[in-house]
Amino acid sequence: MFRSILSVVGGAAIGVFTISLVQYMSHQLYPVPAHLNPNQGQAVASALENAPTAALLLVLFGFALGSFLAGMVAARYAHTRKVLHALLAGLLLMVAGIANLLALPHPLWFAVVSLLLYLPMAYFGGNMAARRMP
Repeated sequence: MFRSILSVVGGAAIGVFTISLVQYMSHQLYPVPAHLNPNQGQAVASALENAPTAALLLVLFGFALGSFLAGMVAARYAHTRKVLHALLAGLLLMVAGIANLLALPHPLWFAVVSLLLYLPMAYFGGNMAARRMP
């Protein structure tokens, strides 16, 4: 039981780390305006609406890669039901993604695509890890 919980939480932690790393790279390539005050919701909303599409696509890539790796790690360290553990790790990331979408206004297409990424990518990662690897 403890190993199952640890595999899901560990997978989700790897996913969060990966997403954070890709978002950091996105901010390096597409910096946030210097005059932006993060405490002003309207200014943040405006910055997100005017963000380059490539920056948002890079963030979506981070969500996909993070979910994939979370599923792989969760499935790799689970004893049984490996794909279920991968999906649970993806679900944790999806809940965090929903919280992010509720906290900051995003374009509609971004919200829809991001919600469609978490579980399938975690499933694919879990499926790959569930196969016997030497």
